[in-house]
Amino acid sequence: MNECGTVEPDTDGPDPKREYRSPRRLAAARETRARICAAAGTLFLADGYAATSIRAIARAAGVAEKTVYLQFATKSAVLKEVVETAIVGDDSTVPAAARSWFLAAVAETDLDRKLNQLVVLTCDLHRRSGPVFAVARGAAAVDPDVASLWAAGKRGHLADMTRMAQSFHEAGLLPPGLDVGWATTTLYVLLGPETWHLVRVELEQDEMAYRTWLSSQLRQAFAAATPTERVST
Repeated sequence: MNECGTVEPDTDGPDPKREYRSPRRLAAARETRARICAAAGTLFLADGYAATSIRAIARAAGVAEKTVYLQFATKSAVLKEVVETAIVGDDSTVPAAARSWFLAAVAETDLDRKLNQLVVLTCDLHRRSGPVFAVARGAAAVDPDVASLWAAGKRGHLADMTRMAQSFHEAGLLPPGLDVGWATTTLYVLLGPETWHLVRVELEQDEMAYRTWLSSQLRQAFAAATPTERVST
């Protein structure tokens, strides 16, 4: 109430024009988004990126085309989320480098256990994401938006492998005479999606053959390493 005795608007109260987003509504939106991504992923793998339309994604997800556009501005944005979900295994926004399985491998200081963890997490990651990565790589060749997303993803992979390589250095697990740059290159190539595609798809090797090959290559690369005094950071 002001000096004249009239009631003034309550500026501290809720804004009637502001949209109220209840937990139930947020959960429903998240479920719809996940359903759209699942439908899109299936179509991308079956028909390819270029042949898959937003209309087809909406139909497969059981939603209106407008609903897809409310969740994703472009088809490339749908593909981005499909890929990111495949990489981490869920629709959380926590990136791979902040996941417990990545951090555990970074923190491990025993060479044998560290390499075992890398083999397991790499095989698991590519089992989830390998096929859709192939779709994204093909789409990047014809769609500038996807090309930008692919380039950003490769920069992220390089950053993650650099951090992992640094952890080998800090634990004294690099072979004599070799540095973080060498370890980054080795991990980037051996653990990358292109290498998985080469072994699993082009050479038609099964999962066990890929796992065995990856383990042997990592062990051969780091075989000369003997734990030394840890490097202070």
